[in-house]
Amino acid sequence: MPEPFAAARRQPVNSLATKIIFFVFLSTFLTAFVVSWISIESTHRYLQQAIDQRFPALLQRSTSRVEAWLSTVQSDMEGRAGTPGLRAVASSLRLGPDSPEGRKALELAAQAGHPPAGIRSLALLRSTGAIAASWGEPLGLPAELAHELGALVEPDVRSIRRSSGEPWVVASAPVRATDGGVVAVLVALLPCDDLGLLLAADGEEARTRLTLIAEDGRGIASSQVAEGASCAEPNDSGGEACAESPLAWSEARLPPAPPPGRAVSDYQQPNGDRVIGAARRLGRLDWTVLAEESFDQAFEPVVSVVTRIFVTDLVIVLLFSFLAYKITAAIVQPIEALSDGARRISWGELDLEIPDTRGNDEIGLLTRTFNDMTRKLRKNQSEIEAAIHQLRVQKQELERANEQLAQLSITDGLTKLHNHRFFQDHLTREIKRVQRSGDPLSILLVDIDDFKRLNDRLGHAAGDELLTRIARIMDESMRASDLLARYGGEEFVILASNTDMAGAATLAEKVREAVAEKSFLLDETMRLERVTVSVGVAQYKGDRKAFFQAADRALYRAKAQGKNCVRAEGDGAV
Repeated sequence: MPEPFAAARRQPVNSLATKIIFFVFLSTFLTAFVVSWISIESTHRYLQQAIDQRFPALLQRSTSRVEAWLSTVQSDMEGRAGTPGLRAVASSLRLGPDSPEGRKALELAAQAGHPPAGIRSLALLRSTGAIAASWGEPLGLPAELAHELGALVEPDVRSIRRSSGEPWVVASAPVRATDGGVVAVLVALLPCDDLGLLLAADGEEARTRLTLIAEDGRGIASSQVAEGASCAEPNDSGGEACAESPLAWSEARLPPAPPPGRAVSDYQQPNGDRVIGAARRLGRLDWTVLAEESFDQAFEPVVSVVTRIFVTDLVIVLLFSFLAYKITAAIVQPIEALSDGARRISWGELDLEIPDTRGNDEIGLLTRTFNDMTRKLRKNQSEIEAAIHQLRVQKQELERANEQLAQLSITDGLTKLHNHRFFQDHLTREIKRVQRSGDPLSILLVDIDDFKRLNDRLGHAAGDELLTRIARIMDESMRASDLLARYGGEEFVILASNTDMAGAATLAEKVREAVAEKSFLLDETMRLERVTVSVGVAQYKGDRKAFFQAADRALYRAKAQGKNCVRAEGDGAV
């Protein structure tokens, strides 16, 4: 008996219960979705407006601080260039790069301004760009820039990059004599280390990274410390200077233009991080301040709102769906059982029965009729499977008979070698192959010497036995790649693939010796008979008919020259 089918095992996708549950689920979901979308969109719009107001204000403050610093540097250089000692030394024509007087005057000038620790190098340049005196680190300016700075008559501030890629600020101011003429130019080299602290100011907007970008598009300094950076050196205020090294931001990139109506762009960095950012150009030096913030951090309130709304919506949807399921399952369970049972029968699953509801209504009658139908289908299926099995057995027997007939059609009945028909077909395939590849192909015609005399003297039975045994000897002497076939009567043929004339002659001699070394007991006299063969060898040269004729002529010469020998096409004895 088949196992009863559990009606409530699963809910079909297209069942009535599923449709009701789906309707309740979809209604609840759409309502929750609309409310959620309105809430999320409102929160997102509010944050966008706040960011669009905050970033421009932050960039305005940062650019103002940087421009104020540049103005301070320029004013400071004017004050240093106006010190009396430096003016007196610069007016002297006895200065040189290593002049003690010049170095002393520059040292006093370095200490005269504020802050003195910011200057790494001071130098006096002649109008030709030559260094008249220097203090601190080597200036290391390109000759063209030094010549340009030596000709200045007004204070100047500009940025450069040394060969190492590190950014520097070059501040210049003319040193004037008592008559007002320019006698030299004071040049100071300042690092950009403190610009990161200047961007960060007193720590406002710690989540937003502010990066100063030079006119060449590479970073100068940043307000945040890169991962793995340290704050080991104290700043002037006694705290730790945590601004990032300028070289750490050499790959900075300006953001794309913001969309219409927005002040901030949303884009991905080269490392794949999604950020929001905006940029503002300074009024001098063609520097740009870039403000960037992680997209996740900027819109973290939206994520929090989305999470809470999602959890609330999920609970509501699941609760209403569960209630709908419990109500509809009790109503449509019998109908689903019949529907699922009919579907499984259409898939070929006949070993099932629907539990009888024991009712006299339409559902009960339909259930009993359904079970009667499945029992009849199982019976018919068993009969069909038995008939199919019988047909399969008959088909297998027919295939085996056809295989035997096919094998007999290409096999010599006496020697069990391939026959003349199979050899001709195989030769056709080999000739096509060697015509494509150019490989050598040889043929050996083997004839049993004095076979007719032996057959007449010993009888046909002994002759048949001799043919069978010689065929076995030659088959054992050949290579696996060669084809041995009975060509007719006492003649055999060997087709040697990938074998030139010398190799074919060697193979023919091997076959001849194998036969000549054997003795045969062929009749009741118990007398051993010695049998030999003659072999003709030829190589294929593009003509199938000439191929056979050459081998036949070689075999004829072997017979005419004493038998029990091998002759090849176009030569004498082998």
